[in-house]
Amino acid sequence: MSINSRKQAKNQLLRIGELAKETDIAVSALRYYEEIGLIIPSSKSASKYRYYNPSDIILVNFVKKSQNLGFSLEEIAEILQERKKGKSPCPKVRKIADKKILELKRKILELENLEKTITDYIIESKTELDSNPLDHRVCHMIDKAKV
Repeated sequence: MSINSRKQAKNQLLRIGELAKETDIAVSALRYYEEIGLIIPSSKSASKYRYYNPSDIILVNFVKKSQNLGFSLEEIAEILQERKKGKSPCPKVRKIADKKILELKRKILELENLEKTITDYIIESKTELDSNPLDHRVCHMIDKAKV
C-alpha cells in the first residue's frame, strides 16, 4: 500500500475521540468497551492512536441502546458473540429479554410488597410518640419495622 493510499484509508477511519463525539460516549467508556472486547480498533498507529471503522458508530450505538434497555455488558458481549459466529443475534436477544421481563416482574412484586409494608408501617406509627433523643434507639418506627 502506498503512503497516499494509507493516508486516505486513515482519513476514513475515526480516532477514539471522534468515535466518542459521534456516539456521545466518553473516551474512557470506549476504552473499557475495547478492554472487554466489545469493540476492537481496526488499527493503531505507531504513536498508539486507535483507529475505528465508521461502522463502529453503529456498534457503539447498539451497545448504548442495549444498556438503556437494561442489558448488562456481559449480555451484550454474548449477543455480539453470536454475530461474530455468523449467526443472527436476535434469538439470543429474545431469550435474554424474556429473562429480563421475568426479573422485572419479580422486582415489581417485591417493590409492591415493600410499598405495602411501608404504608402499613406509617399508618401504625402515626399514633405513637416520637422517639426521645436521649433514648439509645434512633427511631422506634424503624426498630419496629418487620423487614
